[in-house]
Amino acid sequence: ATVSVLYWGEGAGGGFAKMPKRFGFSNFMGAKPTYTPAEKKGEINELKAQLNQAEAEHDQAKKRDCLKRVVAYMTLGIDTSPLFTEMIMACATKDLVQKKMVYLYLCTHAETNPDIAILAINTLQKDCRDESPVVRGLALRSISSLRIPSIVEYLVTLLRDTIKDPSPYVRKTAVIASCKLYRMNPEEFDKLMILDKLQAMIKDPDAHVCCNALVVLGEVLENDGGIELTKQIVYPLLNRLRDLNEWQQCLVLELVLRYVPENENEMFTIMNLLEERLWGSNSSVILATTHLFLTLTQNLPQLHRQVYTRLKDPLLTIVATAPMETAYTCLCHIKLLICREPEVFADNYKDFYCRYNDPSFVKSLKLEIMVQIANEKNYSDIMTELAAYVTDVQVDTVRRSIRSMGEIALKTNAGKVAVTHFLEFLEMDMGFVRSETLNVLKDFLRKYTDITLIEPFFPAIIKNWKEMDDTPCKVAFVWILGEFGEYIDEAPYILEYYCEHFKDEPHQVRLELLTSCMKLFFKRPPELQPVLGPLLNEAINDFSHADVHDRALLYYRLLVKNTRIASQVVCCQKEAVEHFETNESAEIKDKLFEEFNSLSVIFNMPAERFIVKYDGVLGEE
Repeated sequence: ATVSVLYWGEGAGGGFAKMPKRFGFSNFMGAKPTYTPAEKKGEINELKAQLNQAEAEHDQAKKRDCLKRVVAYMTLGIDTSPLFTEMIMACATKDLVQKKMVYLYLCTHAETNPDIAILAINTLQKDCRDESPVVRGLALRSISSLRIPSIVEYLVTLLRDTIKDPSPYVRKTAVIASCKLYRMNPEEFDKLMILDKLQAMIKDPDAHVCCNALVVLGEVLENDGGIELTKQIVYPLLNRLRDLNEWQQCLVLELVLRYVPENENEMFTIMNLLEERLWGSNSSVILATTHLFLTLTQNLPQLHRQVYTRLKDPLLTIVATAPMETAYTCLCHIKLLICREPEVFADNYKDFYCRYNDPSFVKSLKLEIMVQIANEKNYSDIMTELAAYVTDVQVDTVRRSIRSMGEIALKTNAGKVAVTHFLEFLEMDMGFVRSETLNVLKDFLRKYTDITLIEPFFPAIIKNWKEMDDTPCKVAFVWILGEFGEYIDEAPYILEYYCEHFKDEPHQVRLELLTSCMKLFFKRPPELQPVLGPLLNEAINDFSHADVHDRALLYYRLLVKNTRIASQVVCCQKEAVEHFETNESAEIKDKLFEEFNSLSVIFNMPAERFIVKYDGVLGEE
C-alpha cells in the first residue's frame, strides 16, 4: 500500500521551509520542522553511498532495500532531502515496486526541491506512454501530485491523451488529475475543454471512471450550483446502481436528491427502482435511500406518511443487527423521523428495549425514543420495562430511566402506574435512586394533584430525609413540603431544621426554602410564624447571593403591605402541567431533515453550528 507522508523540508537558505497546506491543513498540524538526528546523519550518508553503489552495480535487490530504508526514514520524520539527487537517478527502473517508492519520495519532496524535481519529468512522461496501464496510471498520478508550478504545461499535454486511454484505471486517474489541474490553473483547465469530456465520461462503462467524473464535476461546478441533472444523466445512473459499490451508490443517491421529477408517475418510477436498495446490507445506502424517498414525497403528505411505514422495517433491522456505532447512527435518524410521525414506530416499541450489552450511549438514545413513542396503548408495558432498568449497573442509565418514566407520566395518563413504581423506588436502599425519584416527583406532582393518588408518597418521602445530600434532591424535597405541607404532619419541623442550617445550604436550596416557608405559613401559621420571621431576617441580611436577598426582601414587603395579597401571590391557584417546553424549535427540526444522513442528525444541530469554513493553516494566527 502507498504511504502518504507529510513532510517539512530544508529550504534553500539553509533553514527549514514549510510546505504549503493540503486540503486546508498544514503538514504535521503546525509541528516544528523535522531534523536529522546526529546518530542518523551517518546513516543518511551511508544510504547515499549504497544507492550510488547499487545503481553502478545494477543490483536490483540491494537497490530495493535501500529505497525501503529511505521510505522508512521519511515516515519517521527524518530529513531525507540530501538523497534527492540519488532518488532522481533511481527513477529509471523497470521494477514497479521501486517506481512506487521513488515516486512517493518525489511527490513528498518536490516542493522543497523544484529545480531538481523537474529532472524527473522526462522519466514520468516516458512512463505515461508505457505499455502497462499500471505504470501509466502510477506515472500520471505522480506527475499530477508534484505540486510545482512548472508542472502544468506537462500535465496539460498528458491529459489530452490519458483521458481517452483504453484502460479504465488510467482514465479514472486522469479524471482526478484533471481536478488537480483545475486547482493549480483553472485557465488551462478551461482551455483544454475537459469539462465537456467529464460530462461525457459520466456514461463511461467503468463504474470508477463514472463516479470519479461525478465527484470532479461536483467540485468544479460547485459555485455554479453543481451538475445540471436531466433524465439523460439520472436514469442511466439509477439503472447501473447494481454494478456500483456502496460508496458509489451513496454518491449517486446524493446526486439524485437534487433532481425534481416532472410528475408523480416519474417519481413512482424512481422509487420503485430504488425499492431494493432499502433491503441491502449497507446502512449508509439504506439511509441515503431513505433521505431520497422523504425528499421526493415531501410535498405529498399522505404518501409521505406511507413512506415512513415503508422505511420502518429496514431501519429497525439495522438497529438490531448492525454494530453498536452504526446502530446509534440509525437510532439518531429514527429519533428525528419520530418527531414528525411518532405513531409509525409506536407499535414497535419493543424493538427499542435495551439489551444487557448495549453501551450507555445507545441505552440513553433508546430511552429517549421510548418516551417519544409512548401513548395510551403502550405506556404500561414501557413503564414496566423502564422500571426494570433501575437495577442496571450504570448509574446514568438508572437516572435516565426514572426521568423517562416521569416524562411518560406527564405525556400520558400513566399516573397510577407511575405511583406504584415510584413508591418502590423510594423504598430502595440506593440513595441515587431515591434522589432521582424525588427530582421526578417534583414535576410529576405538578400534573397529578389528586391527594388520594399522591398521599401514599408522603410517608416514603420523609422516611430518609436526613440522608439527602445532593442539591437537586433537597430542592425537590423542600418544594414538596411547601406545596403539600398541610398533609404532612412533620413538614413545619423539617423546614425548621433546614432554617437552622440556612447559611450552610446552597443558594438553590435557600431560594426554595424561602418560598416553601411562605406557602406553609399561610396553610399552618401557628407552627411557621416562629420560623418565618428569623428566616426572612437572616436572608435579607445575607449578601452572599443576590437572588436570595431579593426574594426575602420581596416576601417581607408583601407581608408588611398586605398579608391577604401576599397569600394570593404565593399560594395562587396553579394549572396542571401537561408537558414542559424544550429548546428544540420546529425550524431546527426542518433544517435537520434537509441535512438528513449527515453528522447534523448525530449532533442534533444544523451544520452551520459546528462547521467553520476557514482556509487558514492550523497553528498560525
